[in-house]
Amino acid sequence: MENQPKKLHHCTHDGCKAVFNRPYRLVQHLLVHNNIRIYVCEESNCSKSYTSRSHLDRHINNVHKNPEKDMLYSCPTCFKSYANRQNLKRHIKIHHKLKVPFTCDVCKAEFKKKNQLSAHMYVHTGLKSFRCDVCSKEFVSLYEKKKHSRRHKTYECTKCHVQFDTWSKYQKHNKIDHATKEFICNECGRSFKQRGHIVRHVKIHSKTTLEPKKHVCPYENCQRWYTRNSNLKQHILIKHLRVTHKCDICQAQLSTKAKLDYHIKLHDQPPKVRQPKTKATGRKERKDKGIPKGSTALKLAGISENPTNEENTSSMLLEMSAGVECVYG
Repeated sequence: MENQPKKLHHCTHDGCKAVFNRPYRLVQHLLVHNNIRIYVCEESNCSKSYTSRSHLDRHINNVHKNPEKDMLYSCPTCFKSYANRQNLKRHIKIHHKLKVPFTCDVCKAEFKKKNQLSAHMYVHTGLKSFRCDVCSKEFVSLYEKKKHSRRHKTYECTKCHVQFDTWSKYQKHNKIDHATKEFICNECGRSFKQRGHIVRHVKIHSKTTLEPKKHVCPYENCQRWYTRNSNLKQHILIKHLRVTHKCDICQAQLSTKAKLDYHIKLHDQPPKVRQPKTKATGRKERKDKGIPKGSTALKLAGISENPTNEENTSSMLLEMSAGVECVYG
């Protein structure tokens, strides 16, 4: 969009703050302050004068011109004539009520559009007048039908004929699966699909990346520095200027507007209560159910466990424990 011209011409009259973007408009405005009316009516026995040409023309058309010879604006209902379109519109609005084309036969309610009347009839009949052409689902208003119809719209890829339900998914598919690697690095020959990726990659081969530019904090007794100027600005706002974003609900102080927005969303969400899982709520069965449990001590000692000979197993454990006591006793 083109920028509008700046209003640089200020009125020099005391107490007037008018500003204009054209010098001739300022000159015309000053005529009003000085009561200078340079546009004089030339009709006989008329001493009217005006500060602008348009005001003089309107005076001549309304007062001096012959209605029979000049073009007039006529009311289509009562054929009354007016000198300009604005007066005719005002007359029709006051004296003639335009007939609304669609009227309910039951309650005599008036509507400008046919679909509004169809939606209104649901109040009397209980029947939905709008039906989806794809799934035959019925709706009360045309707006609800159009909103629903967007769900059936699909986007088909022209290269692999895969369909997507949203435009964003279709664009992401083309960007990832069908984009050609057009950007090739001259140093190592590596190729990239996007220009931004190769720009970031080229910095690897540059010697300047070994010593990144430091943005040092200008405040005294502060030794912080950053590789990005945006991070330095954020540091100054939070640590030195104490600019924070306050939550109106719990009075918490957040460093950025994005963090404040996320924090406010947490207030709107109900607290999460963790429910313990049981077999009734879907807890899975143990994988080792029904399998005899072995002894960890025998496994560490390298002794194979025989579940049928429990006495030998217990005696071996006693011997091992006695040996350990002798060693450390």
